Amino acid sequence: MVNYADLTDAQRQLYLKALIAVARVDGQLDEEETSFFTQVAEGVGLDAQLAQAYLTDEAGTALDISGIPAMRNPVGALILRDLAAMAVVNSELVEKEEALIFEIGKAMQFSVEEVNEFLDWAFMGLQWQLKSTALLERYA
Repeated sequence: MVNYADLTDAQRQLYLKALIAVARVDGQLDEEETSFFTQVAEGVGLDAQLAQAYLTDEAGTALDISGIPAMRNPVGALILRDLAAMAVVNSELVEKEEALIFEIGKAMQFSVEEVNEFLDWAFMGLQWQLKSTALLERYA
């Protein structure tokens, strides 16, 4: 199974840019998204200063969809999984996030059905979290 250490520099750049793009596509970068990105950045070996540059868009971190290579492989799957996780980390899944993940997945040569599998996984996790919260609140 692929992990962060297996990514090339170019794949790591794409991965981080894509995460930030999904987090920002709704017009805001909230605390949960920032925290998730920071954890991932540490996982790929990015120093705190450069991670902050990504978060503040000072590192030229804009994602160019047309520059995404075909990556229908374990690395592409890792990226899609974490993009889906980023989309729901704030307990919401908005249409703009979903649409961008589909664009990225298409650029990497994943089918609509395959991208849907990642989004379904994230959505099921979101539903699980929301149900857990509702149950606890019921007895609070």
